[in-house]
Amino acid sequence: MPAASLRLDRRRFVAGAVALPAACGTGVPGRVFAAGGDRLRIGLVGCGGRGTGAALDAVAAAPGVTITSMADAFADQVASSAALLAARAGAAFDCPSERRFVGLSAWRHVVESDVDLVILATPPAFRPLHAVAAVNAGRHVWCETPGAVDSAGARTLAAAVTAAAAAGLSFASGLGLRHDPFSSALVTRLHDGAAGRPVAVTVRADLGLPWVRPARPEWTTEEGELRNWIAHARYSGGDLVERHVAAIDTGLRVLGDVDPAAVIPDRRSGAVRYALADGRFVEAAIRRRPGATGRVEEWVRCERGCLDLRRPADAPHGDRHPLRLAMAACVQAIREGRRLDHGPWLWRATLAAVAGRMALDTGASVAWQTVHGGPSAPA
Repeated sequence: MPAASLRLDRRRFVAGAVALPAACGTGVPGRVFAAGGDRLRIGLVGCGGRGTGAALDAVAAAPGVTITSMADAFADQVASSAALLAARAGAAFDCPSERRFVGLSAWRHVVESDVDLVILATPPAFRPLHAVAAVNAGRHVWCETPGAVDSAGARTLAAAVTAAAAAGLSFASGLGLRHDPFSSALVTRLHDGAAGRPVAVTVRADLGLPWVRPARPEWTTEEGELRNWIAHARYSGGDLVERHVAAIDTGLRVLGDVDPAAVIPDRRSGAVRYALADGRFVEAAIRRRPGATGRVEEWVRCERGCLDLRRPADAPHGDRHPLRLAMAACVQAIREGRRLDHGPWLWRATLAAVAGRMALDTGASVAWQTVHGGPSAPA
């Protein structure tokens, strides 16, 4: 927290809201799915822990949701995910062996199958291509974060988001805090000026080393890297992109969802500053090291005090976890024939994280106009 600032009580601050945002409902709406019928069919692309979890969140969102196809680069990933989904989803897992696809091109079979919603949960480098193909095939999209690992991928993502809007398709994302009632109420209060104008946001994380799958003799070098994609920036985008994108999104959201004008690195501290044209900023930093504390800090400094942006530790999520709420919103929108448009949020947060990594790698400031994609950027 910045020195010499008044620390505001976040629980009392949120409780002072005039009206809290409504939680995303999970009941069954009265209308049929946009694709017709009374069943929403899910295709899963990327069968790791997050993809499997997203599929379970979709099944839990409403009756009638079924998982009907799945794909992964590796057969053991498909098998382990299928076993878990069968055990936990029961009859909602309707994916026989002929609809379980394996290989680097296996995702095409899911996108081209008879599904309503495609969950994109492969390593981030592959998501832009998959998103464009899914939208072109007329599928609603749930895309995990980040949506890309470089500026070229972000431009492809922007094209997918724009095409989804033109086709009337939902484009949802794993930016779950956008659906968390506590976080949403806090941001609403900030935007209402309850603590004066938000001036600066700091988001920092001190984390341990990422997971590692031990190498096996039968793996090629490429397979070993792909199975440990989180440690390879060409697949993950690096820690600032893969791990810190949601925190960067929170910072930009608190300041009003405004694009930064420039991204300024501080290579000594490892921090990057997202500077707005009006002088306000988001400062982001993340590091991984053995024995790290796991400490995460997210603060906003306003004209009349400084506020912790995180959910209080004694306020557990339970069944209202932000990712589950985000998926419930996605499922409900499709069932009601509405568009859910998270694409511009995902695009901006992803590109901001990418620009931050570029600035840190080069040691030079990056102008937002040089990376944002120009006319192809989604509105």
